[in-house]
Amino acid sequence: MNYQLITTDAQLKKVCQAAAKANKIALDTEFVRVKTYYPQFGLIQLYDGEQLSLIDPIAITNMEPFRNLLTDGKVTKILHAGSEDIEVFLHHLACVPQPMLDTQIMAAFLGHPISSGFASLVNEYLTITLDKSESRTDWLIRPLSDKQCQYAAADVFFLLPLAEKLLSLINQLGYLPAVTDECQRILLRRQEILSPADAYKSIKNSWQLRAQQLACLKQLAAWRLNQARRRDLAVNFIVREEHLWKIARYLPNSLTQLHTLGLTGQEIRCHGQDVLQIVANCCDIEENACPQPLYHLINHPQYREAFKAVKTLTKQIGEQAELNSELLASRRQINQLLAFHWGLKKSDYKPDLLAGWRGQLLSVPLKRLLELYC
Repeated sequence: MNYQLITTDAQLKKVCQAAAKANKIALDTEFVRVKTYYPQFGLIQLYDGEQLSLIDPIAITNMEPFRNLLTDGKVTKILHAGSEDIEVFLHHLACVPQPMLDTQIMAAFLGHPISSGFASLVNEYLTITLDKSESRTDWLIRPLSDKQCQYAAADVFFLLPLAEKLLSLINQLGYLPAVTDECQRILLRRQEILSPADAYKSIKNSWQLRAQQLACLKQLAAWRLNQARRRDLAVNFIVREEHLWKIARYLPNSLTQLHTLGLTGQEIRCHGQDVLQIVANCCDIEENACPQPLYHLINHPQYREAFKAVKTLTKQIGEQAELNSELLASRRQINQLLAFHWGLKKSDYKPDLLAGWRGQLLSVPLKRLLELYC
């Protein structure tokens, strides 16, 4: 397939001006994220139905024309499994593609698995087999080979015709408003930024810790997240999560004790003193100044029965609406609903199952069901 490699500001401006005339464009990104906290931008693929462009964000100095295209409300951006692409755009360009439709979400509304791959959908709907041999390419190395570029180009060249086929079926079934709502929810979720003060809540088994231990974990998790962001290093390359929990659990006071807990030599050399200082600071914290204990949802006496009841109900409603039950109500979403219902987790937003297109289907029967589990 024909593509043009965009490496200058002038080329990018021209390409974006042309793409802005289309009502839909296909987008994809290639990035590297091995040890870094943030994704490293390698390539942007753009297809407007006429011109296929591979944009080199490493070479280009002014990305403003592309940023303007991303936020142009008259141009729908088509992505596939776009959550990570959204994160790339958000970090490097401080914006997200609006409006956006995701072909993986479209496919889920048509009964496909929630995580359907692009290649399998292209094969089914376009009867084309894609070459995925370059999927592990280091997209930061230059120059890119023609084979690498062809691989990258295919991800958007076939995305537009795939989207057209899926959209036709979606419209026939009347699901477009729901698809649009779901894609908007993905955009909103990807823009949520974890506060360092809340990082401890996502540490596995944090609910097992007592007050002072939890206070220590809170400070350790905030320190680790700040370190990761400042140094652009994946959090587990600072201190592994299980080691962080052990430090909070046993409150060591020496490098030898850190070694006994299983911390690696690098963790101790690079961060041992900082960790011990955090532990020491926490030893004097009064219990009334410690975080509230974290409640483990599955320990609620009604959890298993309530989870099963909600799962059964949503499955029945999904079958009636001919919707993928995994799309309608995932385990995470059911847990979110139950935690909200029992007041175990504060949130400014309604649970997914009571909001948007899901809420239209589920809100009334779920509220009636949950009255049985107070």
